[in-house]
Amino acid sequence: MHSPSCSSPKSDHTKKQTAGAPMIEFSSLCNEEVLFHILSFADEETRESFVFVSFAHSKILTSEASYLWRCQRLHLERGIYFSSYISPQDTWKRVFYRNYSSSRRNLWTNDCIGREDEAALKPPCRSYVNSTANTNDQFNLTVTARFKPRNLIVECEENSQFRKNIALPLHQRLALILMNRNITCHKEAFHVLMSQGGWFQNQSGNRDTEHKEQDCESEEEGQQSQNLGHSVTGGVHVIDTVHNAVILVDRTKGLRRFEFDRVFCDQSTQEMIYKQTVMPLIADFINGYNATCLVYGQTGSGKTYSMFGPHVHDDINFATLMMSKDGKQVKVPENLGIVPRAITEIFDAVKYRNANLSIKIHAKVSLSYIEIYGDEISDLFRNGATCGQSRVAAQRYVLDGSSEVIVPTLQEALALLDRGEKQKRKAATALNARSSRAHTLFIVTLQQECIENGRTATSRLFLVDLGGSEQIKRSQPYNKAQENKALEKQRIQEAININLGLLALKQCVQALVQKRKHVPYGDSKLTMMLSSGLGGDCKTSLIVCGAQEEQHGPETIAAMNFGQTCRGISNSVKSNINMFQNILRTLEEKILTCEKKIREHEVWNEIDDEIFDDEGNLIEVRKKTIVTGADLFRRELTGLLRQKVELTGEMMEDQLYSSSLDGVEGFGNFHQYTSEYGV
Repeated sequence: MHSPSCSSPKSDHTKKQTAGAPMIEFSSLCNEEVLFHILSFADEETRESFVFVSFAHSKILTSEASYLWRCQRLHLERGIYFSSYISPQDTWKRVFYRNYSSSRRNLWTNDCIGREDEAALKPPCRSYVNSTANTNDQFNLTVTARFKPRNLIVECEENSQFRKNIALPLHQRLALILMNRNITCHKEAFHVLMSQGGWFQNQSGNRDTEHKEQDCESEEEGQQSQNLGHSVTGGVHVIDTVHNAVILVDRTKGLRRFEFDRVFCDQSTQEMIYKQTVMPLIADFINGYNATCLVYGQTGSGKTYSMFGPHVHDDINFATLMMSKDGKQVKVPENLGIVPRAITEIFDAVKYRNANLSIKIHAKVSLSYIEIYGDEISDLFRNGATCGQSRVAAQRYVLDGSSEVIVPTLQEALALLDRGEKQKRKAATALNARSSRAHTLFIVTLQQECIENGRTATSRLFLVDLGGSEQIKRSQPYNKAQENKALEKQRIQEAININLGLLALKQCVQALVQKRKHVPYGDSKLTMMLSSGLGGDCKTSLIVCGAQEEQHGPETIAAMNFGQTCRGISNSVKSNINMFQNILRTLEEKILTCEKKIREHEVWNEIDDEIFDDEGNLIEVRKKTIVTGADLFRRELTGLLRQKVELTGEMMEDQLYSSSLDGVEGFGNFHQYTSEYGV
């Protein structure tokens, strides 16, 4: 019997087709999985034309799932690798056309890159390709800011020592008053400012000599009791991860806003940092581009932690953390940094490409680990042996492959990394117990060759842990207790060499961003080693690390200025209104969140409060109800409230309470409730 669909009159050719194989109905072609399977046998022009078959097909083939599938096909058919993660601001459509428009699209094939390939795309797609082709093969630099968590306990202890009275400029104080009180009249804002004191403290009225003497005595007692509305605390005030901006307090300029490509708060994980900053570089690196990732910041700001993770020693190292006893790869631990994650992804990508690509590509991975200590360049894989006797000889030794060690497996690569880590120069300073005293370059070289046509590509990935930018009087790299003049001189010279290398790097990056004809690579050994990793079509990511505490304010501002200089952006005032609105809104949100956490974690307990007379006889026993728990959240809330007081000038001291136990502070007077025993 024939099915109903075959009972209608048909031509002989159609009947033969029906008898030989089942017909594919049109509704089946509207299924996403079926459609993708059919189009996997078609060329790119046919895939583009299939969008116009029907509205249903157009909806499927213009979806994000469709462009992800096309990225996969581009990888399997042409060997163009893509990252499995995209940032929330990116789309798979952009990723596909960015890879398709790249000059490396035909890296492993014999197809010509000409107008025929461009004409195969429909007009909307062709315009998008033209817009991305101009930027994809040029020097690209992204700047990211990352901040280490606050140490609330240490910050409270050291605040009095490093506290500087910072007065906001008049226009900023007025703008904050206007925003906080929701007024529009500047005259009224001036009256509020006069009532708060500070700027108009001397003009607030005539005072007699006795009052002046009392004020002088109170000032001599200490500036810690100074009115909070007259000065603000330095350091980081707002970390805006939505608009990728940071607001800090400068001692000379007041509130300053710094904008970056990405900003990560202190709650960001190592995995998040890697995915959004380095994972795109890995894709470009596998596709034949040179790529560079640098971490910059003051001593103790978290550079080495971001690049490698926590301190590694004999018992706990990368090989034991990432490989099981039987030699199998395990999940990457959460606290590991960029270098072990990048090595893992590279070896995983090589393994996948060998098994799944339609074209056979042979890949060889080599590693180099270089330390730049003043004028000395050492090979950490060879027990710190010196690389050459001059800048040119050292550069040739590193970049011609003499320092490379071929690693066929991930396990061998991690074992080699552990060996190099033990050779690094480290010393204790006032800011970091294990401060890196030199710049280190971890270089991954990937040599690929297409077996079918003999095409080759060599690319390098530079992962650079820069030495900390430091002021000698702050970092104290020498031990004052030890009368060792030679060691003191050595530590000071280390700090000088580090800062000279960072200055040369800043000048090179600034020249590249401004597209100058001459880039001064030869000013430093650091920049000479990075000459092939900076400029040209290299992809570069700079991670600026900073500390949020007030005592590190000047160093953090200097690091933020370095990041802005690398972006080629002058820090000009564009919209103070938006900045002030953002500050107050962020503070209110943090205060509400902190209050919610306090309510969730605090516990009320009853204790017996025994009262004795002067002779030590028990008079009565009272029940005292005290609140415990959430101490860290209370400290955080206190800091937020004081920050709001400082910015707006509003007096809120009557809403604060203070406890002698651990400096716990909070709202109201309900933290302690007493009643007579049994009443």
